[in-house]
Amino acid sequence: MIVDKTSDRDDIEKDIEKDIEIYNIPDIDQVDEKTKLAIQRTILANTRTFSAWIRTGLSSVLAGFAIVKFMGNNQSYQVFISIIGILFVSIGIGIYVYAYLSYKASYKELDKDRHNLSVPLNMLLVITTGLIITSLFIMALLVLYR
Repeated sequence: MIVDKTSDRDDIEKDIEKDIEIYNIPDIDQVDEKTKLAIQRTILANTRTFSAWIRTGLSSVLAGFAIVKFMGNNQSYQVFISIIGILFVSIGIGIYVYAYLSYKASYKELDKDRHNLSVPLNMLLVITTGLIITSLFIMALLVLYR
């Protein structure tokens, strides 16, 4: 018994073409382009999330500074006001660290596939470190010059 393999292949190819038409399956080139665009959107979203966390941390640090600066003249609550101010600055520093670690984890996940990432990780480390040092300086000012 001889089996005609060419007719089987032709039938399979026809079935595939029907499936492509029925289910509106895109061409492989379109899939690659869509994948690249999806990765770029993910990279941009990760950068925006990092920026939002940094903005939140900065707001917390400035809130702590403002609380001590504008309410620190009240002698009866001066210790509590200083503690609240230092707490806000500490929370801001924690947010900076969390933002960097979160971005770093996402960065490494995206970098596994060797995609072209827009913001170098070292630059964000320098920015985060600078913000932490500035926040520690503000905290020292809050403690020393009540």
